[in-house]
Amino acid sequence: MPRLDSALVLDEVTVTARRREEFQQTVPISMSVLNGEQLNDAGLYRTEDLQQRVPSLLVTVPSARYASYGIRGLGTSSYNDGIDGSVGVFLDGVYLGRQGMSLGDLVDVERVEVLRGPQGTLYGKNTTAGAINVSSRAPTFEPEGSGEVSVGEKGLRQYRGTVSGALIDGVLAGRLTGYDVERDGLIDNRYDGSHLGDQNRQGLRGQLLWTPGEAFSARLIGEYGWQDEQGGAYAASNYSETTLKRAAFVGYRQLPVDPYARRVQQDEPNNIKTLQTGASLELNWRLDSGATLTSISGYRDWTYDTGQDGDGMALSIAENAAVQLNHHQFSQELRLADSPNEHFDYVVGLYYLRQKLNREVGVRFGKDAAAYFLGDRPEIALLGITPGMIPASLLEGAQQSFDGEQRTDSRAVFGQLTWHATDRLAITPGLRYTRESKQGWISRSVSGLAPLGPDLVSQLAGPLLRSTALGGEYYRRDAVEEGNLSGQLTFSYQFRDDLLGYATWARGYKAGGINLEVIGPSAESTFDAERVSSLEVGVKQGFWSDRGQLDVAVYQMDVDDYQALTNRAPASPFAPPIRDNLINVGKVRLRGIELDALLRASERIDLRLGIAWNDARYREFPNAPCSPASAQWSCDLKGQRLFNAPEWNANAGIDYRHPLEHGLELFSGLDYKFRSGYYGTLEGGPGSYQPSYGLTNLRLGLRRSNRRWEAELWARNLFDEQYITAVYAKLGAGDYGVLTGDPRSVGMTLRTRW
Repeated sequence: MPRLDSALVLDEVTVTARRREEFQQTVPISMSVLNGEQLNDAGLYRTEDLQQRVPSLLVTVPSARYASYGIRGLGTSSYNDGIDGSVGVFLDGVYLGRQGMSLGDLVDVERVEVLRGPQGTLYGKNTTAGAINVSSRAPTFEPEGSGEVSVGEKGLRQYRGTVSGALIDGVLAGRLTGYDVERDGLIDNRYDGSHLGDQNRQGLRGQLLWTPGEAFSARLIGEYGWQDEQGGAYAASNYSETTLKRAAFVGYRQLPVDPYARRVQQDEPNNIKTLQTGASLELNWRLDSGATLTSISGYRDWTYDTGQDGDGMALSIAENAAVQLNHHQFSQELRLADSPNEHFDYVVGLYYLRQKLNREVGVRFGKDAAAYFLGDRPEIALLGITPGMIPASLLEGAQQSFDGEQRTDSRAVFGQLTWHATDRLAITPGLRYTRESKQGWISRSVSGLAPLGPDLVSQLAGPLLRSTALGGEYYRRDAVEEGNLSGQLTFSYQFRDDLLGYATWARGYKAGGINLEVIGPSAESTFDAERVSSLEVGVKQGFWSDRGQLDVAVYQMDVDDYQALTNRAPASPFAPPIRDNLINVGKVRLRGIELDALLRASERIDLRLGIAWNDARYREFPNAPCSPASAQWSCDLKGQRLFNAPEWNANAGIDYRHPLEHGLELFSGLDYKFRSGYYGTLEGGPGSYQPSYGLTNLRLGLRRSNRRWEAELWARNLFDEQYITAVYAKLGAGDYGVLTGDPRSVGMTLRTRW
């Protein structure tokens, strides 16, 4: 069939998933790729927005501390500071050690690659679920720049800009990129009329590219990111019976359970600040043999500082919960890549990562704490004790301090070889050996307690109340060290120029670690490594004379010792609930099918479709935590669906272009995203279910056909769909709060480039 006009052919997408430039459709990996222009056009400004275009990706961001990524239903939330992500996020080749470090704006980005399935034989850090590679645009020797301004409802103001050009012709180029985003809060605080959930973040990236000759280049990148927001306000989705009794005892009226009303009642501020600075240096040498030696050195500092209402109510119970995390990391990667002849390509590398996390958490108790915590005790009612008879001094002024530290050293050697056995058959084995060690400690201290009074309530209830609510002095030190050999084997066959088939077996690994929470007798102080065996078969098909492409992948992933978090109900009425503790799930199996399709229907119309079906279930989990509403202490969840793993994800879209006179063009775009319902916590308590939803985004605009400038009107969540983005276990056993997604928002964006 003769080739159609080039305007009707899909653009070829270049990727570096295998550490060399290749066309996406020739790479035997299940992946989604978005370039910077696509991100801007769709209004995808942050990494959590990527899930609107990548159906098998799940990103939740209750806060920068608790951000989490999942691919194909695999990915644990970061509610415990001791856990690593199952999805590795890399920025310009540097692994980001905490998932919250990846939340800066996707500004001036060359492309984002989302790789599904275990990755490790080509990457510095081993991952079990997949990897997200974010590549920023490099400095250019030709002068160029761009600017963007967006305004919208709720006071949205967004500014983004870039300038690039030569500093020394042909030798040294520079690039400077910045952004500033502000938006009013969307959550109404009924206590004082303030609004929470605002946006206020800024960032700056500076780069230098030095090319003294054809055989060597050096790229230095420095970054700064700042966030100062009133966030972390969870609307109640369920009150436990205990909480209702306690509130009734002290005469406190809870807000009705209606998360979509976007309202809370809190008497303490909710301020979250993050500061991130980083620098990386990438060196590339082309050796006389033709091989390329690459060195990537990265250093990053990340600080999370927050003061929040610890009880989430307009009562002085946990008056202030202050958290400060300081994460420092240094990484070094060396890679040697070559194609010595037409039959072989290879990449071998060494990797080192050192991380240090300092953790300080403090909770101060107020005047209502004692009466509130005693409000559900039957003996209080039998003795006729009223709230006024309970001395506030039993807990008022008490301060809990949780300090901790964790140090991690990770070393690895990895390599991957591709043997082109024939013109069409390629065999790619890969191996990786990882050695990882962690040392950490956590302590709890209690201060500020007043002496017990002589009254009956103080003498009878005081010691037990203090023991239950505050605990005593606590100190624990742990260490974990382990090694692992993992790898993969891929067979790919080019049936035709436009049809690639492949089959991959891979073994992924995520090291065990330390439970960085105070634990009870039923919880372990450390947790085991997470291991994944994955089998995937896929095809990448071009059709209709390169006007369309269809990618289909079928996979099964078997997970041993899946690292998960539990919010277990207390073992007795006198024990506090255990929250955010790490456990290993015996065995988990994920099976699914993924489909991605693109079609250039005409010179004016592009269509896209993505569908992911995932059946994720526990295979062995005999001593699982039960729902807080259950009377049982442990449950067998074998055969049940995995939490944080929706069964169905889909996205669809259409882009339309209509040329006008004088070099102008009308354009429009419609995007739709669907996600089926799923439980957001392992124990699946009432109020932790996230119902299915569908979101529609619309954009209309006018631009120069060369895209030198454009003006766009947009509507996000066009039909004002109500949906939940994150679930959090709150103060009591069985209390849950949720973050709701943004309501409909309308605005305008102006862009220019030169």
